[in-house]
Amino acid sequence: MKASGVTGGGGGTARRTSLGFTGRTKELDATVEALRHGPSVVLIEGAAGVGKSRLLDEAAASVDDTGLQILRGWCHPLREPLPFGPAIDALRQARPPEDRAATLSPATALLAAQVPELAEWLPEPGDESPDHARARLTHAIHGVLAALGPVLLAIEDVHWADEATRELLLLLARNTPADLRLVLTYRRHDLPAHGNVLGAPYRRPIGTHGLDLTLRPLDRSQVTELATHVIGARHAEALAPQLFERSGGLPLVVEEDLRVVADRLTRTHGAEPLAVLEDADVPRALQEAIGSRVATLPPPGVAVVQGAAVLAVPAGEDLLAELAGLEEDQAEEALEAALDASVLEESGPDRYAFHHTLARQAVYERISGPRRRRLHRRAIQALQAQNPPPLVQIAYHARQLGDPALWLPHTERAARHAVEVGDDGTAADQLRQLLHESSLPTESRTWAAVELSRIAARSADPAATIERLARIVADPALPRAVRGEIRLNLGRALINNHSPDFAEQLSRAVDELEDDQPEKAAIALASLGVGSWLGRTREQDVADMERAVNLLSRADDPVARATVSASRITLLGILGDPDGDRLLDELLDQDTGDDLEVLRQHCRALHNAAFDAFLRGRDDKAAGWLDKTEALAEHIGDHQATRHCGMLRLRIEIAQGRRNSLTDDIDSLLQRSSNAAFQTDLMLVQAKLDTARGRWSDARRHALACTTDPQEAGDYFEGTADVARVDLAKGDPEAGWRVLQPALDALRHRNVWVRQSGLVPVAVQAGLATGHRAEAEELVERASAGAAGCDAPAAQAEILLCRGLLAADSDPRAAADLLERARLDFAAIPRPYQAAQAVEHAGRVLLAAEPAVAARYVKEALDAFTGLEAVADAARCQRILREAGRHRPTLRSRHSYGTDLSPREQQVADLLATGATNKDIAQALALSVRTAEHHVASVLKKLGTTRDAITTST
Repeated sequence: MKASGVTGGGGGTARRTSLGFTGRTKELDATVEALRHGPSVVLIEGAAGVGKSRLLDEAAASVDDTGLQILRGWCHPLREPLPFGPAIDALRQARPPEDRAATLSPATALLAAQVPELAEWLPEPGDESPDHARARLTHAIHGVLAALGPVLLAIEDVHWADEATRELLLLLARNTPADLRLVLTYRRHDLPAHGNVLGAPYRRPIGTHGLDLTLRPLDRSQVTELATHVIGARHAEALAPQLFERSGGLPLVVEEDLRVVADRLTRTHGAEPLAVLEDADVPRALQEAIGSRVATLPPPGVAVVQGAAVLAVPAGEDLLAELAGLEEDQAEEALEAALDASVLEESGPDRYAFHHTLARQAVYERISGPRRRRLHRRAIQALQAQNPPPLVQIAYHARQLGDPALWLPHTERAARHAVEVGDDGTAADQLRQLLHESSLPTESRTWAAVELSRIAARSADPAATIERLARIVADPALPRAVRGEIRLNLGRALINNHSPDFAEQLSRAVDELEDDQPEKAAIALASLGVGSWLGRTREQDVADMERAVNLLSRADDPVARATVSASRITLLGILGDPDGDRLLDELLDQDTGDDLEVLRQHCRALHNAAFDAFLRGRDDKAAGWLDKTEALAEHIGDHQATRHCGMLRLRIEIAQGRRNSLTDDIDSLLQRSSNAAFQTDLMLVQAKLDTARGRWSDARRHALACTTDPQEAGDYFEGTADVARVDLAKGDPEAGWRVLQPALDALRHRNVWVRQSGLVPVAVQAGLATGHRAEAEELVERASAGAAGCDAPAAQAEILLCRGLLAADSDPRAAADLLERARLDFAAIPRPYQAAQAVEHAGRVLLAAEPAVAARYVKEALDAFTGLEAVADAARCQRILREAGRHRPTLRSRHSYGTDLSPREQQVADLLATGATNKDIAQALALSVRTAEHHVASVLKKLGTTRDAITTST
């Protein structure tokens, strides 16, 4: 949902917002519904920063086109408030009704002095007695609001309202003018002692609409969604836990943090978002709110709150009492005071903490330096007495004292324990703390660097560690073998981070490791020769893999053996070498015991074998291996592998023409995913779906995103093919041919031809359409030679398709036979979309020589495309049949859709939503431009909208 500014009816302007509006859809819908008809009273309760004003902004924007005047006023925490101040401020934004004949009581003349903007409309003031002035002014405001017509009067922060304003609001709520929508926002914890927002119990009169709404903080997923709008999915997923912890889900705090992070990322290249977030200050408004609550506490209550701020984690009453230096009875009373003031909350049985991290930080920053140090020392003593002692917490308090001689041993102890129990996140945090300290002893620095590199190598998002590791490997004081292991892990982390620098690091690691640690050198070589990388040749991959296997003969390391075997199986799968199946069976037959890392490599081998089998058109093998991968991933708790399996299953089912439950949610998945590999897979899937549906601008955008920073060869070739396919569909084969050239050069350089990427068929079509027949023929011959003898039915089917296209001009019948064979081979895999394309091509080449057979082929393709919801392809087949005189319109009477969209109009509406022009729509649906214009006009008329609006709303 988009943010919007709201302007009051008389020119007053509410604050403008710039971040996405997230997590409040139901609340917004309910509020807007309550405001549609008067009289209405809406009460919105929530903590400071929870989004009351923002919800009101959005609701006001949603009803702004209904003729409502939107008037807003704010209450302020002044010691001597101005009576009726918020209502007077709001009325100054009002404009008199166009029909000024509305009857106003003489009492309304009292407002002329306070609201000069309405003086010309108000009655002339008379000689009024000063007696009961406040009561008469109350009735004057009520009378003016009744005469203004439809009005939304919003008074915010009513917990700070003075007595007079509260009485006025109670009058308006109990006797609401017919066209008034009254909205009040407030914080329950800051209400006067009686706890009533209007000063007395309130119940809406019969006939008055309304809503009582309590806004809760955002949950973790909503914070992630909000962050995605601002800093992108990758940073958002990494920062979401810290954003949520700091803010407690308060949107105001999240937005302030996000603005700081976004600004720093824009201005400082290479800034680490987490570090930026940790350095961010507490927002001023939150500081003031927390400070005012703490100021009401008695001294023991302040001591307990300060102790909680220093501890930084939920703590029990005894520990808080020990830090605060209080006896049991004193501590209980102090804790109750802190809870009553809503400074602390009960987060669990005998666990007390702040509502969110920034509240704790606001209190912590106001503790004097000497007292902070004393409290941290007490915390260390108290925590060391626990069994077992919380090592990470003790290390934290030691670091706050600032003495490396004290905190380094504690932090190393915490790091070693985290490594032992396999807690990579905690271990990485402690290790980074150690490595940041220049006085860390050499032995400890070496150990910490190696362990951190191992964690980075298996991390899905190692960006936070890569730069630090790059600095570490540049240290000449490191032993050669240690540097080599760190460099190996750095290279693997760079692969996970989709950085092209991995190859250099892995190559140097081989040189540094080969003599003393051959098993690790073998892993580096296998990572280089795995067969996936764009800049390498088939021959280089095979040579590096053979060298890795030879190095293993000098070592006896089961993890290294499993790692190299998994990479070797991956390479053989990419090359279409049947020997890969045998090696996979041998790997799975080995006794692994309970070695988790060996099992992870088995899982990787299975998944990669399934993925490569799918790309070669061996879906039968892919399905079996995929089932085994999922079972093993579940057994060992490898959630990353489970996600990869889900993505592969999505791709297989869509390729086979089956509708996956995620098909309609790909855009949402793209927003939520921060993993580059998942995003690439999703964009490739979306590009194919968009192309078939005629959404060519979206298709080209998604496909092009997979080619802008090429590293993985298969993704680059497939994405380039999809871009060129869109250019061909739009009637621009020259653009398609130009796009294809770098990818074709890279394909020839790699010399691997067994994966079905669609690159060769689209290159042949573009080459024939642009007069590059010789290049197309040469390409097909190379592909045929490269796929010969390989287990690659999809590539073989593509080659048959290409040979049919090349033969079309000289021998249409032979071409049709080749295309029919391609269709049967694609159908056997199954690849129904490619099979339909092949039979359509067969129909096209026979149109002149055998029109009846050609029509039958094209009708088969039409039926297939229709079943696959390939709108653009089906429309193209319909046009071929029309132009050939073979299209037979139905004899049924034309259905009248009235104000509903017809199926064709729905297709047009879908394309309009992507920003398609009339020409784009005509091309996608195989219509004339004039017919497309007619459909567009009909769609916009039925929907009651404009072209810009339908695009923006979507």
